[in-house]
This record gives sequence, structure tokens and C-alpha cells, in this order.
Amino acid sequence: MPLFFSLYNWLRGTIFHPQWLSDRFHIRAKKKLPALEKCTILDIGSGNSNNSRYLSGSNRVFRLDYPATNIRYAALPEIFGDACALPVKEAEIDVVFFFEVLEHVLDYKKALQEIHRVLKSGGKLYISVPFIYPVHDAPYDFRRFTIHGLRVILNDHHFTVKQEVQYGNSFLVALQLMNLALLETGKNLCESNALCGILFSALAYPLCLLNNLLALPLTFLSPKSASCFGYLVIAERN
Repeated sequence: MPLFFSLYNWLRGTIFHPQWLSDRFHIRAKKKLPALEKCTILDIGSGNSNNSRYLSGSNRVFRLDYPATNIRYAALPEIFGDACALPVKEAEIDVVFFFEVLEHVLDYKKALQEIHRVLKSGGKLYISVPFIYPVHDAPYDFRRFTIHGLRVILNDHHFTVKQEVQYGNSFLVALQLMNLALLETGKNLCESNALCGILFSALAYPLCLLNNLLALPLTFLSPKSASCFGYLVIAERN
């Protein structure tokens, strides 16, 4: 089984991975980061990610994560801290990254207040959230936001939305949910009977790959459909 999970992680980000449909949109969103120059950046809830590779060397990036959850990750942050009580002085930061974190913060309003406090006037918040996506990092997965909800809470916390990006459409969501259902079933079978789990996964994998291939032409349909994986919003501190 360790070999199975090693292969699963190795394929991450490629068309051969069952979660490629959603993962690739997150990677595509990071292509907006190279435009940042000479910024002091706070990456809140950085986890295993290292967004420095998308940025020019003129930026300074400080990765922050919560001590109790970060112990699961291989990449340690520069700062241990809580999003609701950031150990940063007022108006010290040019840009805050808050990627796939808001749904995991119980007091998300306090977190947004803290981000507003540490950002300079006119500073930017890059925030992404899932919309249609399974529960993850349980039991610390508390909510989902629509784009309308994001606009309201950002406005309430004195941010002006400058740009919105939607991840995926209804077709891609349906295909990804099928892949995740197959993946979940294979994982559950592996935990009860390793042989059955491996056999099921071997049979299910071609269907996952077929779904990924079907998604290529469907990517260009319904670009603003009601269903999507999630959103990226770039907002400016008022």
C-alpha cells in the first residue's frame, strides 16, 4: 500500500491523477502571482505549499501556519501562528495569500479583521475557497461560500473586490465528483481488504482517466455556470 500512495502523490498535478480536474485550476490561478514585485507577502495557512516558486525573487514571503495542524506537513512555515491573532504589526504587509483556508477557520470574521489590520492601505488579499468539493481536513472543515457570499463578507470587512476567477463548470464538477467517489470507494475497500481495494482501484482507474480526457473539450463550455469547484478573488484593503 505505501507504493500505491506514493504513486498517487507522484502523479499529482498530471492528467493521470484522479483529482486533476480540480487541482489544475488551483495551479492555473497561481499564474497570476508572477505579476507581484517587491512585496512583503504573508502566506496564511501555507501547509505544504510553497508559493515562492511562482514569484519573482524581489518579493519576501513569510509562510504561516497553525502549530497543531502544521505537524502533519513536511514543509515547516517561517511563522507559527493563528489566523485570528496574527503575530504581525499593523500595516506591515503588502499582500496576503489566503488559499483554501477560510473554510477551515471557525471565526472567519476575526481572521478577516486580522488580515485587514496587518495589510497596508491599498494592500492586496488573494483568497481562494472551495464551493463544490468534499469535506477535507476533517473535522476542521466548517463551511462553503458562494461568490456572492464572498463579495458580501469582503465588503463588510472593508475590502474592495478587484478580480474574480471561477474554477471549472458544471460538466467538470460532475466528472470530478465521479472520480472522487471512485477514489473514496477504493480507499475504503483498501482499509477493510487490501486485495479487494487494489482490484477495485485497478478497474476504476481507467474510468478516472477517461473522465479527465473527456473534460478537455468540456472545459470551454459554460464558463460561468452555477456549479464550480470554487473561486479565487483578489481584493484591495480600503
